[in-house]
Amino acid sequence: MSRDEKWDDLYEKSERLTRPYSIDDVLGEQEMIDLEKSVIRIINRFLDKGELHKGIKVYVNHHLKNDLVDKMVEIRPEENESIEEWGMRIFGHDRYGVVFNSLETYDNTLAEIMCSVVSPLIKKAGLPLGGISFLFFMGNYGFTPFGIHKEAKGEEGFLFHLGPGEKVFFSWDIEELNMIEHNTQVFHEELEEMLPSSKEHVLEAGSVMFIPHQVYHIANTKDFSLSIVMDYINPSKDNLEKELAKEINNQDYSQNVISTYLDPVQESDTEITTAYPLDAKSIMTKFRNSFDKRVLRLKSNSGLINSSIKNNRKQLPNGEFKLRGKKVFPIYIKELDEQSIIIFARGNEIIKKPNSNLKLVISELNGGNVLPFNSMKEYLMPQWDLVEVYGLVSDLIVIEAIEII
Repeated sequence: MSRDEKWDDLYEKSERLTRPYSIDDVLGEQEMIDLEKSVIRIINRFLDKGELHKGIKVYVNHHLKNDLVDKMVEIRPEENESIEEWGMRIFGHDRYGVVFNSLETYDNTLAEIMCSVVSPLIKKAGLPLGGISFLFFMGNYGFTPFGIHKEAKGEEGFLFHLGPGEKVFFSWDIEELNMIEHNTQVFHEELEEMLPSSKEHVLEAGSVMFIPHQVYHIANTKDFSLSIVMDYINPSKDNLEKELAKEINNQDYSQNVISTYLDPVQESDTEITTAYPLDAKSIMTKFRNSFDKRVLRLKSNSGLINSSIKNNRKQLPNGEFKLRGKKVFPIYIKELDEQSIIIFARGNEIIKKPNSNLKLVISELNGGNVLPFNSMKEYLMPQWDLVEVYGLVSDLIVIEAIEII
């Protein structure tokens, strides 16, 4: 089966992402090699950043030992060293596990590889409004240190196993357990007692395991292995509204708006709702704009909730050059007002003045076609001057929404 067919199979056999299911050979050998290199880069960038206790958990012999992160600063991964070899230098012969969140905030390459891998699934299942995010597990920790557990409500999990060691998953898709409220109960001591009632899923390098949010599960990793997990987050209506409210708070609605200032509330006013009615239309407009922008950011970023990392070392070459877009990261345009538009690319928002031919340029790039810079100039000039054309290309290159070839 092709990768698209395998994702179709998982989607159907999991009953539209409601039941545990695994598929083999989703990741290719070169993809797994490149992903391990990305993980090593991420570790080094994390250590360079210096915020050593954010987003990482370290377990040794099933006990949380986050103080060992300081040891990682002294013993960094070396060039041409595998991540397993580096782990051996840190932890020796102890059983250990390292969990690290939000990988896409440290490495655009990992984000691009993984988004290309899951793109057929996203097209089939849809974009979750809470976005997607990636984390990794590494180690030889045996059974998952935090016990038989379930994910946060609405947070579906896809584990991509990179090997080299085998990983065995155990899931309990049992109504009695599914009904237990999230974040209220984890099973540690009951492991041996509960294993006979579980379903076993054996994962080899390249396999993917899907676990829906309501299902209890645990994995057993006897030998060293590396896995990347995708969180596919469907927020509750309440949480989404709170997120949109935060985004509204961070947006400037004062420009080009004639504000109506409200009179102070009088102590004698007993019916505040009647005396000071809220402008429901204005509130709804703000929420709708915030929602639309959120969806376009997600669509431009293949579902990733975190925007791409800006790479300010990217520079435009001298002379003639060619551009190519990335099909997995399509670019979108939204009119802001008569004087400005928003370009959504890799989860970023870029403000520009309108250009009637910009959609033609975006269409070429979204198709993954090669676009000579001279052709781009012909499209966009004279409505934009040369500086503005170069500015757009520079903005898109820095966020790695397009590439120079």
